[in-house]
Amino acid sequence: MSDPPLALMPAVEADVDALVALERLCFTQPWTPRNFLDSMADPERGRVLVLRAPHGRGDPGRGIVAYCCFDVAADEMHIHNLAVHPAERGRGLGRLLLELALASGARRGAEVAYLEVRTSNWPARRLYGSLGFEATQVRRGYYDRPREDALVLRKGELAGLRR
Repeated sequence: MSDPPLALMPAVEADVDALVALERLCFTQPWTPRNFLDSMADPERGRVLVLRAPHGRGDPGRGIVAYCCFDVAADEMHIHNLAVHPAERGRGLGRLLLELALASGARRGAEVAYLEVRTSNWPARRLYGSLGFEATQVRRGYYDRPREDALVLRKGELAGLRR
């Protein structure tokens, strides 16, 4: 039996509790509801995209299996968060969502994308590298819980992604 189809859509305010819950499953320094609301406040600049599975009215997760938060300012895109529910990892959802987010950023005029990643997060580093991101600098002690450096990654030439 195949998996049910997923829908890509912008997050809405009603999704915030589900996003925070998923954030807490995935990160040691989770975003607050305010962080998500701020990212949704100006849809022309920032966006929270979700991949949503079919769900019932009583589902507190609202069917959200993955999300990506980003914003675009001038010709730069910054990817703030990319998360996939632990039970859904290994299916290519992070890659799919990141590719869609990059294309969205390119349509908004971004020529380059940036993100930070924990130096120990090898699955994410492999994903980002396979999509053309390259390390440009190290931010010492950037993360807490545990204390760790971040790599700043850059991907150029987004114009070719406009679909």
